Amino acid sequence: METSVCHTLKSPVIKKFCESITELARSSGGYFEPIQNDFLEAYYQIVEKARIEGRLPEGGEYRQKGNAFRDFISELIYVRSEGTYRLTDRRVPGYSERTHDVDLAYVRDNTVLVAGEVKMTGSPRHKRGGTGIQKERKTQSDLDKRLKEVKFTAVDLKLRYTPEEAIIRAVNSENTISEVSNNSWWIQWIHDSIPGFYSFWASRLASGGRLDSRTGRRVDFDNPDLLLEKFRNLLKYNNAVGLFMFREENSRYVPPVETERIKREKISIDDAVNDLIKFLDKHLD
Repeated sequence: METSVCHTLKSPVIKKFCESITELARSSGGYFEPIQNDFLEAYYQIVEKARIEGRLPEGGEYRQKGNAFRDFISELIYVRSEGTYRLTDRRVPGYSERTHDVDLAYVRDNTVLVAGEVKMTGSPRHKRGGTGIQKERKTQSDLDKRLKEVKFTAVDLKLRYTPEEAIIRAVNSENTISEVSNNSWWIQWIHDSIPGFYSFWASRLASGGRLDSRTGRRVDFDNPDLLLEKFRNLLKYNNAVGLFMFREENSRYVPPVETERIKREKISIDDAVNDLIKFLDKHLD
């Protein structure tokens, strides 16, 4: 199957990682859950070991991991849609902003039908410089800033491309008091307006290894309950959210127990890919 992914990556390490995980996407038919453990193995062995040992600098190289994850998500969508939809990164005009740089976009007749952002958060404890050690970085460290950016981009693009009559209908519709109070009109507008906006997240949960002196238990620096609440709230601004969380145990990455909660709440990567394809099918029918 022809692909346009991975070719823009400059780092040999990140490009190797990208090629490895996009091959996984093809082998699974575009589904993430069957290959999530293989994805984590490739990520840890190819990228994170090099980072931990100080062989992958903070500057452009390590940060390219997010671009590899972007290409992976693009490949999942392409394969799952049987080669119908190829989403790429591009600059698109907004309503109040001249342009937005989005990780995923599908454009037809100069109209952005789908757009999205793809993020990898958190990083391991690693060597820095000659003898220095940099502590692990929490997913929570700059998550609020990233969430605000994704919320704003989604709404600014929808205001640009949603037909004016659709906005007028949403604002002037005869909503009941209960519909106004629970913002159901807003949720309806988010899900019906274009572009459909999707965000995908691969989040490393930092543990820190600190022990609570009272209980003797390890205190996680990243609070899974807090993170899940933040991602659930993102659904008020995005058509769907695809989330995958993992943590380090015994020098490898493993999914946390929150994986089942993510599936129950339908904010998994496979759920988001499925919703995105259905959205495009509907609007291109």
